[in-house]
Parts: sequence; structure tokens; C-alpha cells
Amino acid sequence: MRNSDSLSGFPLLHDYQLEEMWRTPQPIRQSQRKRGREGWNWRQRVQYAVGHALNEYFGMEVKVRREVPVQYVLEKWWPKQSNSFESLFHYWDVKNKVSGELSKICGLNNDLMVPVMLYEQFCTSVPELEVNISLIVQAAWQLSAEADSLLIQKYIVDYNPNVVSTFQHMTNVFCYYAFGALPQLIEVYCLLEGKKVRFIPGPASLQQSLDYVRLLRDSKGDVHGTAERCRCGGCIGEQVSQGNRMNKNTKEGQEAKNCKQRSAVPVPFS
Repeated sequence: MRNSDSLSGFPLLHDYQLEEMWRTPQPIRQSQRKRGREGWNWRQRVQYAVGHALNEYFGMEVKVRREVPVQYVLEKWWPKQSNSFESLFHYWDVKNKVSGELSKICGLNNDLMVPVMLYEQFCTSVPELEVNISLIVQAAWQLSAEADSLLIQKYIVDYNPNVVSTFQHMTNVFCYYAFGALPQLIEVYCLLEGKKVRFIPGPASLQQSLDYVRLLRDSKGDVHGTAERCRCGGCIGEQVSQGNRMNKNTKEGQEAKNCKQRSAVPVPFS
């Protein structure tokens, strides 16, 4: 686990850029972007508030944390204006749902003690893929003294299957190459839906995640808008599907070729 200054010269995949890619229906020209938080939509503002609130909340001493409602901390960071929301009703609806869900989550996680990682950004090299990956770990907990006992948690405003899958696979690869072991458990909380997605990595998880990250690496030009093709989530998803089909066809073709070669070899009499 290293910072970006000490990494190799491989291409760098940022998790937040990939998440933006999946959520952005159309590419936005750089000239159309507003600087800083002025150009943020309501979801980005809520994500910012949630991130800072949980960082402050989980950073408290355990005995203090159990006495302070998370809603109190969230209120300090919540957007004061409703102008980026769809309406005033939408502003309050989102606030009530997010606040209530965080309260429930923190109550259920009351047995978790001190996080070993809390809203930190880490980079690590994946030589096998010739890529570096950068991951923001919102909260990580050591469930036991074993290296593979990490519980990694992510909190997102609303459910997006591509965002969830990307986080799952990038986390698997990151933990393996940074710590030498897959995490024991990955949890993604989708606040508006009250949905929790859990992953328990198994024997085949690492190879599946490496294949997924390889496809993300090959689409990196689209993520950064440097290619001519559209870089929106739908188009990238189609490119990933095409990559899977091409890999499958290549593998099947190679197996057929090998079978043909084997059948042409004379079989000695027994």
C-alpha cells in the first residue's frame, strides 16, 4: 500500500472517476463544468455530507459515539440550501431518508469498535495487470487478528449495480495486492433504498475481480474522455459486455483448435 508518488509508471484507475462514469448519462465537456462544489448535483452534495458526517462519527471514542446521535453530526454537514435538489420536498425527503437510514445502520454496527481505516485514499500496484488502482476506503474494521478478517464498508446515496460491482472488484484486487489477502466481508449501504449489499469473497473471487479490473483498465481512455467513443456508463457497460463475449469466443476458439490438434495426433495401439 503506497501513495501515488511511489507507484510505478502504470496507468492509474481512480474509484471515484469510475463511479462518476457509471452515474453520468452523457459526457460533460470540461468547459461546461463549474469549478469546485458550485457544479455539484444534489447526489454529490449528499455524498459529501454523509462522508464527512461518518468520518467524524466513527472517529469518536467508542463510548462517546454511543451517546451521540449520528443525525446530530449529519446536520452539521447537510446542504443548507435546496437549490441543487429537484424541489423543496425532494430536499426534505432525501434528508429524512438518509438520516433515518444512517441512524439504523449505526445502531446495528454498535459492536464495531475502532476502524483501522477511515476515509483514507490508498494506491497500490497490480503488476499482473500493469495498472495502479486508487481506492477511497470509507470505513474498514479488523474483525480478528487474521490478515483476511477485514470488513470493508461503503456508503452511497442510492443503489447503482455498476457502482456496487466496481467497488466490490476493485476492493478485492486492492486488498489482495496491498495486504496479501482478500477481505472477509464487503458491505455496501445504499441509503435512499435502505438496501445493504454484502459480498463474501470465495476461492474464485480474485480471478473474477482481476478480469473485471482488466476490462476497466482497457476502457481507461473512455473514463478520462480521451477516446472518441462515448464514455457514459451505458456505453462502457456495453464495451465490458463485448469484452466478455470476445474473451469467451477466443477461449472457445482456442479450445476447439487444441481439440483439433489433439485429434490429429496418431494414437498408438495398446
